[in-house]
Amino acid sequence: MKERNVQLKKNLGAIASKEAIKEIKSIPKEDTVNRQGFKAYSLPDELRLLTMLNTLKLKDQYYRSEDETMVELRDLIERLDPYFVCQAIIYSRCMGEGMRTINHLGAALVAPLISGEEWAKRFFYSFDKKNKKGGCIFRPDDMSEIKDAWFALGAKGLPSSMRNGFAHNLETYDTYSLAKYKKSVIDIANLAHPNSKLSKAEMTDEDGLVKKVLDLIMQGKSVIADTWEAAQSEAGQEVAKAVREGKLSQAEAEKVLAEAKTDNWDALLKEGKLGILAALRNIRNIMKNPRKEIIDMWCALISNQDMIRKNLILPIHFDLAYDVVKREFSTYDYAHQVMGALQDAYIKSIPNLAQVFTGKTCIIVDCSGSMGMCISDGKKLVQSDGWWRSTNETDRCCYKAGLIAATIAKACDADVVKFGTMAQFFEFNKHQNVFELAKKIGTCEYGGTSPYKAWQLITQYGKKYDRIIFISDNEVNSYNLTSDYYKNYLRICSPYVYAIDLAAYGTTPLAGDKVAYFYGYGASLYEDLTKNEFNPSAVIDKVKQIVI
Repeated sequence: MKERNVQLKKNLGAIASKEAIKEIKSIPKEDTVNRQGFKAYSLPDELRLLTMLNTLKLKDQYYRSEDETMVELRDLIERLDPYFVCQAIIYSRCMGEGMRTINHLGAALVAPLISGEEWAKRFFYSFDKKNKKGGCIFRPDDMSEIKDAWFALGAKGLPSSMRNGFAHNLETYDTYSLAKYKKSVIDIANLAHPNSKLSKAEMTDEDGLVKKVLDLIMQGKSVIADTWEAAQSEAGQEVAKAVREGKLSQAEAEKVLAEAKTDNWDALLKEGKLGILAALRNIRNIMKNPRKEIIDMWCALISNQDMIRKNLILPIHFDLAYDVVKREFSTYDYAHQVMGALQDAYIKSIPNLAQVFTGKTCIIVDCSGSMGMCISDGKKLVQSDGWWRSTNETDRCCYKAGLIAATIAKACDADVVKFGTMAQFFEFNKHQNVFELAKKIGTCEYGGTSPYKAWQLITQYGKKYDRIIFISDNEVNSYNLTSDYYKNYLRICSPYVYAIDLAAYGTTPLAGDKVAYFYGYGASLYEDLTKNEFNPSAVIDKVKQIVI
């Protein structure tokens, strides 16, 4: 009896419901082509701008040159509402992925378009990290970078909005900020002419007189911030002086200097004057002469979740430090403790995905050849098997995709599908180190870019998912439309689809009411993913809430 009508039930089950058919019919036809000439969906200009500001560095990409990127950015900024452009830059630099150069250029490009606006100078104010409001200056040296971008565009002098905004910043910075970024302060003060009388930053000079820090800096007087850079520089100068005076030999000097620098790390860590980013960037100095007390304090510092979020420390920063320790110091004392702390800090830099991503999740990862393109500034590329790739695998776009996939897969036990000219499920150990898992997922050895293969695969296996995370550079080179296979999958179920764009080329192979677009790999990406099932326009809404 149980075997009767089995085929009938199977056939009826394969017929899409009325809701599924309605959803399939709502999906639009492709309206443009990608950079290779294949059909694709265009993105709204607002979203295109956000993807560029949060994804790109000013360098050549696989399918776009640096010059082309600059032209596209300029054209987008000129087409969009200037107020939204400024909101997007503030969000991207200070609340989003924290990219620097692309946002500095954006600020310079929008400057002439906001001339005369009452709020224009406030756009160039410093960002209040505690209250999450203010202008586009996240760090004092951002002003110098924006100024350089402005003059690189052929300008002769600073526009009044930029000049007034920068002057206001210098007048409101505290002693520590002015001293730490002294070079930038001098650079900008010579152009913006701040009124030092308005500054509350004061210190006692060598004659015992209370002076404005701004005045002392501009007079060339000694103003030193108690930072790791200053401490190590002073140690180097003192030892060099002893060598010149014949008190130390060169060999003795190297030993004394190493001990002095170690003592400085000790003091700065104990006094809470070493930032997380500085601690991560100086991991080599920490590991060369490790001491138990310093290592314990360093691990506690970089694992401080409040400081991680407050200072926009991206997950990738912990990954890069981990890679240095594993590659160069794996046999050193305390290496396992340090790598364990970096893994812990990485997890703390992203929200708890398991609590939000209930149900079943699938991550589709682009492993095509173009994903081997370098994502970092200043890294060399080599030609391998006809492809230009980064010499360091953790600098590749595919590794970034693997890191996102590994993070989400471990958090909520998701399925992983890798695709190129073919597609296959990737089996993994959930308890594996996230950084090592990322390298296994994030390869670039699958040839061309045919995402329809992934949708075909999960359809063939009858896999039903609550959400699908699609990670790619979106440069499809297959005549088979991804949208056709996506529509076919909707006959099985109707998942949320999160399309994460890693290259911001301007098109996507997917569209639909439940398809949302994201970018980058920082903490804001994971936060936005967790909110999207309730608000598909979360990122745009967040940007438009910024008041300048």
